[in-house]
Amino acid sequence: MRAFRWDDPDAFDEVLLLAAAEGEHRRLVRDRLALVRGRTRASELGSYPRFKLVTAARSSEVQRRAAGATVAAVDLALSGGAGLETVRELREAHANLAILAYATAAGASDAVAAVMAGADMFYDCKDESSAALAHAVELAIDRRRLTHSIERNEEELEAARASLSRLSGDLVGAVPGLWPLRAREDVLPFREAARRYLLNATRFYAGDARGLAAALGVSYFALRRLLARYDVAFPSARARR
Repeated sequence: MRAFRWDDPDAFDEVLLLAAAEGEHRRLVRDRLALVRGRTRASELGSYPRFKLVTAARSSEVQRRAAGATVAAVDLALSGGAGLETVRELREAHANLAILAYATAAGASDAVAAVMAGADMFYDCKDESSAALAHAVELAIDRRRLTHSIERNEEELEAARASLSRLSGDLVGAVPGLWPLRAREDVLPFREAARRYLLNATRFYAGDARGLAAALGVSYFALRRLLARYDVAFPSARARR
């Protein structure tokens, strides 16, 4: 197999844990992944390997060597069929870890089981070319980052909702009779909010224009101009007895 002459062999973009039993198949997968070129800093460093490879031959080694890894490729045939359990344990222990589950002769049920166990992507090793394998790893990385971003945003949203609920309760306690906003549609444009406020105020001070002016802190004549500006009828004077 042709090997690249890397410009910077010690650089890498991701730490990839390859969990597979020792043998010809693992060597093939490892060699294919070792050919993938780095891309994050290629303009600065030239050619360098995309992955720093760490291997584990048994499920008992996987958790120990997963520390520091950003992506894991797990052979479902690991240690006599313990691959699914390994995927599950990795997902429970490492929320940010991208996981690619793969198998050499897999059916739809294997793919479903792997994803249900926590894998971000499943790959059928019928095509073991470097490009196909690297693409599967990239899909797992992208999906994990997007999934984690959504999960983080949902957690932040729930925390924000809880804080808003507490603040709304404090606001209601500080201003009796105030009903806090429940939805974006509850927010009115300033002019409409002002018009409704003045309309209710004139109803409360029906027949008492001077009392309304005093309550608003404006003069009698300024009140006329203010109500006219917002298309609110001037409160009629009280009938004299």
